[in-house]
Amino acid sequence: MNQKLERLLQQLIPFLMIGIAIALIIGLFILFSYVFVWGVIIGAILWLIAFIKSYFFSRSSKSMTTKGRIIDHNDKD
Repeated sequence: MNQKLERLLQQLIPFLMIGIAIALIIGLFILFSYVFVWGVIIGAILWLIAFIKSYFFSRSSKSMTTKGRIIDHNDKD
């Protein structure tokens, strides 16, 4: 009886480890998908805020570059 139980456990352990690994992979995939979905939602909200801000509060008159004069000189030391 003891040998049969030991043989059964030796055959069962690889299947248990494979099952645990598959469950871990599925759990990590679900966790990653939640993080990904929240990242997309937060990113979309931030993009929408930036888009609305640039649409409503954009500078209507662009700053014109002032035309100046360039004075060339030779500095001889």
